[in-house]
Amino acid sequence: MQGHPVFKHFAGLSEPVVTKGHEIAEDMRDRWETSDSPIVHKIQDVSDSIFQESDAAASIKEIRRRDPSFSLMDFVAEVQEAIRPVLNAYMKGDIETLKKYCTSEVINRREAEHKAFEAHGIFFDNKILHISDVEVREIKMMGTSPLIIVAFQTQQVHCIRDQNGAITEGGQDTIHTVYYAWAMRQVDPEELGGGAIYPIWKLMEMQQLGVQSLI
Repeated sequence: MQGHPVFKHFAGLSEPVVTKGHEIAEDMRDRWETSDSPIVHKIQDVSDSIFQESDAAASIKEIRRRDPSFSLMDFVAEVQEAIRPVLNAYMKGDIETLKKYCTSEVINRREAEHKAFEAHGIFFDNKILHISDVEVREIKMMGTSPLIIVAFQTQQVHCIRDQNGAITEGGQDTIHTVYYAWAMRQVDPEELGGGAIYPIWKLMEMQQLGVQSLI
C-alpha cells in the first residue's frame, strides 16, 4: 500500500530506517525552507503559486464542473462523519457497510485481508475512542478522476484475540494513537449506476502512516 502512487507523498512518514542519504536530503530541505534569503523565499512563493494554479486549482475546477454545488467545508464535514463507521466496518470486515463509503479497491483488499486473518485465527477487538479533526493535505487529479487526500488521527483500543476469544496482543487497556491518510475519489453518476444523478465521494485508498502507543 505504501508504494501506491496516491501515497508516495507520505511514504517516508512510516519508514523506521533513515539512510545517510535521507539525512542529507532532509538537512538540505530544512536549510532551504528556513533560509532567510529573499531570493529563496521568492522562488518558494513562485513555486507554490505554480503548483497551486496548475494542480490544486485545476482539480477544484474539474470537481466543480462535475458538481457545481461542491463545498470543501461540506466535504470535510462528510468525511469526518464517515470515519467512525468506515473504520469500524473495516476492522470487523463488514463489507455491506464499506460498500456505502468505499470503492471496489478498498472492498476487495479488505475481503482478502479478512479471509487471511480468519485463516490464521486473528480477530480484531479494537474500539475507537477519539477522532481528530480532518485536515485536507492535497487536491489533485489522478488520471481523469479528482482526488482529495485527507489526514487525521484516532485514539483506539488495540486488542487482538484468537478463535477462542483469548487475547494474543494488546488488551482492553492498550491505547494507541493511529495516524491515517485517506484518498477520496469523486465518482461519476455513470459509474455509480442505479439512476444516480450527482457524483459522490468514495474512499479509494486508506493507509496507516504510523502508530504510537499511549498506554
